[in-house]
Amino acid sequence: MNLRIFRYTALILITAAVALISSCEKNPFNKDDYRKVIILYMAANNNLSSYAEQNISTLKGGFIPDKNSRDILVVYAHLAGSNPKLTRLYKESDGTVVEDPVAAYEDQNSANGDVLKAVLNKIKTIFPAREYGLILWSHATGWLPQGYYNSTFQGTYFEDPYAGIVKSFGEDRGVEMEIKELKSALPYHFNFIIFDCCFMGGIESIYELKDKASYIVASPTEILANGFPYRDIMNPLFQSKSNLEEACRLFYEYYNSLSGVHQSATIALYKTDQLKQLSNVTKTIFNSHRDKIATLNMGNIQPYFRLNKRWFWDLGDLIEAIATPSEYQNFNTALNNVVVAKWNTEYFIDIKIEKFSGISTYIQNPSNSFLDTFYKGFDWNFDAEMIK
Repeated sequence: MNLRIFRYTALILITAAVALISSCEKNPFNKDDYRKVIILYMAANNNLSSYAEQNISTLKGGFIPDKNSRDILVVYAHLAGSNPKLTRLYKESDGTVVEDPVAAYEDQNSANGDVLKAVLNKIKTIFPAREYGLILWSHATGWLPQGYYNSTFQGTYFEDPYAGIVKSFGEDRGVEMEIKELKSALPYHFNFIIFDCCFMGGIESIYELKDKASYIVASPTEILANGFPYRDIMNPLFQSKSNLEEACRLFYEYYNSLSGVHQSATIALYKTDQLKQLSNVTKTIFNSHRDKIATLNMGNIQPYFRLNKRWFWDLGDLIEAIATPSEYQNFNTALNNVVVAKWNTEYFIDIKIEKFSGISTYIQNPSNSFLDTFYKGFDWNFDAEMIK
């Protein structure tokens, strides 16, 4: 009799312990029961830190999933003067926004690929889901080598009067994450990647990441430091099928409603499974007309840069300048299958946007053998063969 009582009591205690452990888990559902997880990764341990804080504040004023929702919003924020933290944001039934700590970190370099990979893997372990979206927030200089954008390699130094209002991914105490490092750091596939940072709407960057996301949102120019209007964009992103086009439109409308130099925005939505066909068409054109590139009047090609940062030009305008009309028509058809939506203001700061294909490119420069050699290592150049 006593043995039976003991066994019964032990069973109750074990059941209670399991229930207690389960109640402490961050995931109240079964594996893969989360529908969508959106990750905002803010590498803001730099001069953009105050803008990151502002974006987090405005984020809380928009759509936030409920506590028991199968949609999850996670923010990794590394602000200046603080250790990084990983937080889940959710709304209580009374509308209160709760910042629920998921993980705390010692000081680390958030522009390091291994750090990004570890954070993303932790999120997937805690919040296994059917779909993931990623927003990368920081400085960026497109496809360029680390440190090149602000180096003296390009010759005469020009003081930038607008340096304080732009995001020129991943700078932390002078360390930058190059595109190939970012590619290696993304440990699983995303439904979308949004770049809230400068110059990421280039064919080199988009093509390098084509197997990492179904869709990419980015700007071929710089992005002003205010970034995306987070109060507005989360609602379309959390729709059953993320409305990325609407998020782009809201970005454009936010900046187009401003005045002066702040009325500056370019944004595009790229469908990555169409990029291979674009490279095939472009390769044919480059192989037929590569010699024309060296004789181009660069003053006739749409720039996306300011000062003397001559590494970002309009891809469509370049191809139109060297291709036959029929070749350009074939190219444009392929390009429109990649760039499925695009918006631009009339000017970006002091750049007149007269032609906007929605995507930028480097143009071969024989006088810069360092960059030309570096460029040969990108998947885009392997497949499209601008530089041989």
